[in-house]
Amino acid sequence: MKHPLRLRAFTLLELLTVIAIIAIVAALALPVFAAVQRRGQQTAGLSNIRQVGAAFLLYAGEHEFELPGRSAVVNKTDRWPKLLAQYIQDIRVYAAPGDPQNYLIRKADPVSNSRNNTSFILNGFNDLGTFENPSSIIRINRAELPSQTLLLGTPKPGSIHFFMDFLEPPHGNIKDHLDLKLYGDGSDYLFLDGSARFIAAKDYRDTLWLADKDYVIPEL
Repeated sequence: MKHPLRLRAFTLLELLTVIAIIAIVAALALPVFAAVQRRGQQTAGLSNIRQVGAAFLLYAGEHEFELPGRSAVVNKTDRWPKLLAQYIQDIRVYAAPGDPQNYLIRKADPVSNSRNNTSFILNGFNDLGTFENPSSIIRINRAELPSQTLLLGTPKPGSIHFFMDFLEPPHGNIKDHLDLKLYGDGSDYLFLDGSARFIAAKDYRDTLWLADKDYVIPEL
């Protein structure tokens, strides 16, 4: 006579072993998933900043190579995010995916003239005298090396500044106001020629902001 089949249950020890293995695998996989997610955000962020760069070039093309300047402070005209908005198909490119306080998350106005709600900060071109004279006109062709001169970077969360100034107190230390590690080990940057690339924090140099490469950034 055959005995009916009996279902074999897991012992407590076996269950604990399986749970432990799952926990170990999850712990090993989490950093990988986080890195993949971060790299995906960085790639999307690079696309966004590149589209903002295209808007800058379109604006400059219609204004004799001139870039949006600081004259808004004096003449009460629109700031650069609002000036460029007409050249951008989807304004959401003003939000960097890796920015934990980007305007989409905060539900802020990306083209506000009172504070910069975008995820980017524009070169203040202090080495060309714009801090002393806000009415100074900056043209793309004034830069010696456009492909090696930053146009946009990413400020640290909470920044309200439109321009990256290293002459205006308390802006003396550029690194205090830039997020050099937005995507873990580096950030995305836009250059004057419209190119954009990821720069690791260890490879970042303050001199990338200089249009005049002979200019010496003053120390505090």
